[in-house]
Amino acid sequence: MMPRRSITARSALLALVYFFIDLCLLRRKPQELPASPALFGLVLAVAVLGGLLLSVTAGASLMSGLGQTLLDLLLMLGVLHVALKALKKDARYLQTATALVGADAVVGFVALLPVSLARPVAEGADPGGDMLLAGLLFLALVAWSVLVVGHILRHAFDLTLAQGVVIAIAFDVFSYVVIGALTQGSV
Repeated sequence: MMPRRSITARSALLALVYFFIDLCLLRRKPQELPASPALFGLVLAVAVLGGLLLSVTAGASLMSGLGQTLLDLLLMLGVLHVALKALKKDARYLQTATALVGADAVVGFVALLPVSLARPVAEGADPGGDMLLAGLLFLALVAWSVLVVGHILRHAFDLTLAQGVVIAIAFDVFSYVVIGALTQGSV
């Protein structure tokens, strides 16, 4: 028989996983998370692991994947901190940051499917249906990710969902340009 503490810890982790899935399905709000530095650290570690796994699956080297994952998270958390502080809503930072990082991890793990389907093909070969399916899945995943981030931002900044989505799109473009410039010279 398993010790009671092990069952309780497993139940708590499972409840967290379900929370983040529900958050990504727009059924939960970021303010429903506890403002816990320990939870934030756990979610951040899972997100780094997921980002690294996604990068390596996409064909990046381990160090390149780690660098891009850390840059992406640092940029997201830094911009969030500055924006919440400027609007005097910095008390919401920990919950919002945990929600954004956790949602990013969920989307990242789901993205493993289309990324693994998009394997390079030999020159001159027909890419086939897998590449088309991967592209469509990835496009749907990007749209879903933007909607999830818009949902989280709506609650953090007291916006409409449409305003949150516009900010999410603008940040994605900004992030792509900045991270691309830092990791590849120029975009």
